[in-house]
Amino acid sequence: MLNEKQMRTTPTKRSEQIPVRKPQWTFSELVGQKPRSDFGRMMFGAMSLVFPEGERFFIRSVKHFASQIHDEGLTQDVKNFIGQEAQHGKLHETFNKAVLGHEYDIESFLKWYKSTMFDFVETQATKILGPKLALSITAAAEHFTATWAAHGLSSGYLEEHITNQTLLDFMQWHAVEEIEHKHVAFDVLQEVDDSYPLRVAGMLFCATLLPFVITVAFLSLIRQAKNLDIFAFFRDAMSEGKNGGIMSSFLPAIVEYMKPGFHPSDHDDYAMARAVAERIEQRMEKVA
Repeated sequence: MLNEKQMRTTPTKRSEQIPVRKPQWTFSELVGQKPRSDFGRMMFGAMSLVFPEGERFFIRSVKHFASQIHDEGLTQDVKNFIGQEAQHGKLHETFNKAVLGHEYDIESFLKWYKSTMFDFVETQATKILGPKLALSITAAAEHFTATWAAHGLSSGYLEEHITNQTLLDFMQWHAVEEIEHKHVAFDVLQEVDDSYPLRVAGMLFCATLLPFVITVAFLSLIRQAKNLDIFAFFRDAMSEGKNGGIMSSFLPAIVEYMKPGFHPSDHDDYAMARAVAERIEQRMEKVA
């Protein structure tokens, strides 16, 4: 019933490679540095706080079904997906502790986030609804991150808002790899169960929970802000919305994902990601 493979009218495509890069940034030069925008720092900080445990959830949900994959290419992609996601979690934790932890108490949020969303919600949802839902949520979340990544790389948004080269490289590196592996969780889901209702259910869960946890993280940072220029803060927030910031692509991403027969490779932005990767890999090697 509602078999997605039968609905798909265009061939799917995979990234030619999913390299596991291991940058060694410490972000020491960012510690104590006044941000260009308090709103921008807190928005990125909120997302960065959410990433590490989220990456571990993605790895768990995909790894659970690794033994059921019969496509050798996809099997290798899963291994590389896990490698990339592990590095994302590691580097975001380094950033969170070094930069955000210098200014804010981040442990209170992180403790709540892990115990509520994973120790309780994930455990209970998996027990009641099964592990396929977790995989479906991961596929939906990967669509969001790949959409935001493509927007950030193609629009010039990151270069416009970030002046520190290390921070820019960090965000572009993460964005590149989100595009490189954007098909993996989706293809594993299709291999295990290509039911359209299952895919939609994952998006509905993700579209509800992801904004919620990012908002809680954002508010936890605002609550601790010192000498915050309220006028500048709201000016930057309004500017973000008017100028098509990353979050403006949230609703369009949902609509696109809901289309029967959708596949992440419908957007062929692999060449763009490769071009950006080539520009930053040499600087990454210098800190390795």
